[in-house]
Amino acid sequence: MSEIEQRLQQLTNAVLAGKEEEARQTTHAALARGCTTNDVLDAIVEAVNIIVDLHEVGEYDQEKLSPAEAAVNSSLQVIEERLATTEGRFNLKATVGPVGLSAGGLLSCALSAVLRSIGFRAANLSKTQTALELLRNSEELGADLVVPLLPSEGVESHLRSFIDEIERGGFKAKFEVIPVAPGLSDAIEVPLSIARNSSEAISKAMEWAMKKGTKRKNE
Repeated sequence: MSEIEQRLQQLTNAVLAGKEEEARQTTHAALARGCTTNDVLDAIVEAVNIIVDLHEVGEYDQEKLSPAEAAVNSSLQVIEERLATTEGRFNLKATVGPVGLSAGGLLSCALSAVLRSIGFRAANLSKTQTALELLRNSEELGADLVVPLLPSEGVESHLRSFIDEIERGGFKAKFEVIPVAPGLSDAIEVPLSIARNSSEAISKAMEWAMKKGTKRKNE
C-alpha cells in the first residue's frame, strides 16, 4: 500500500470512528502527499457507505452518527475551496436528500459534495425524511436534478411511493430525478433512471448534465 493509499485509508477509518480532528488532519496530510479532491471524496464516501449499511442492520449505534457526521464535515471543510472552484461548471442545481433512510443524512452530505466536485451547484437536504418534503424543497430551491436516497429494505415500495408523489404533485416536468435505490431488482421497470449505489448515481448525474449541456448548445 502506497503512502497516499495509507492516508486515504486513515481518513476512511477516522470517519468510521467519528474522530473529527483526526479526519481533518488526515485530509490535510493526504492532500500534501498529492491526493486529489476526488481521492478524498472517495475515501469519505467509502466510510459513509459502510456506516449506512451497518446502521441499516443495527450494527452502528445511533449515538455514533453525530461524531461521524462531524468527522465528514471537518474533512470537507479542508477541501471547501477546491469544491467552490469546481461547482457551477454545469450551471445546474442538484439537491440530495434521504427518504426513509436511516443515517441518510451522512450519505446526503457526502454525495452533495461529490456533485459539487463534478460541477453541480448542489444542496444537501439531509433534514428531509419524506418524499413530498424533498420534492417541495427541491422545487423551492429551483433544482434541475433531485437525488433521493432510499433504504435497501423495502426499496421497491419506497421507490413506488416516491414515483407516486412525483406524479401526484406534477413534479415530473420540473426536474430530473435519479433515485439511489440499493438492491432494486433489474426486473423492476419504472419511469426513472435508477442508480443502485452512490457511484452509479454520480455517473448518471454526470451523463445527464453532459447531455443537458449539449442540448442547450444546440438550441
